[in-house]
Amino acid sequence: MFKLVSVAASGLVAIGLGLSGCAAFDQNKPAAQSGNASATKELQIKPILQTTTGLSGKAFTYPEGEAELRLLRVEFPVGGSVPLHTHPAPLIAYVSQGQIRHTRGDQVNTFGPGQAFVESDQGGPHTVENIGEEPAVVFVAVASKQGLPTTNFVTPAP
Repeated sequence: MFKLVSVAASGLVAIGLGLSGCAAFDQNKPAAQSGNASATKELQIKPILQTTTGLSGKAFTYPEGEAELRLLRVEFPVGGSVPLHTHPAPLIAYVSQGQIRHTRGDQVNTFGPGQAFVESDQGGPHTVENIGEEPAVVFVAVASKQGLPTTNFVTPAP
């Protein structure tokens, strides 16, 4: 479904953390040992995912136009859901709290804290719902263009 990668290959991590100007960020240096981290004050960086396809298995493309990055915090109340929808630009979703279910036709995936997935702009209609007993919090990073919506809702065929 997704592949872990080295930090050196993940420019998105550096951008997302805003580390491009940080002198302490050295991709060639190994991360500090966990017991030593607070004493040395070195960054702890864990790759989460890198892929060329979304959950659907389809590649993604970036929209042409004035580039815009978005970072959204989506909180699903218990039982809350996003109805059938698509995305016109690729996105990365990271679950920080709770349990969600992502359903596209017969393809069903569940994600919990610390798990992430990529949704392709070619992925097709899907739903997302909180299946846990507490609110679910999902951070969504979108590589879009100015004026393009993040989500397009789809009316199911009768």
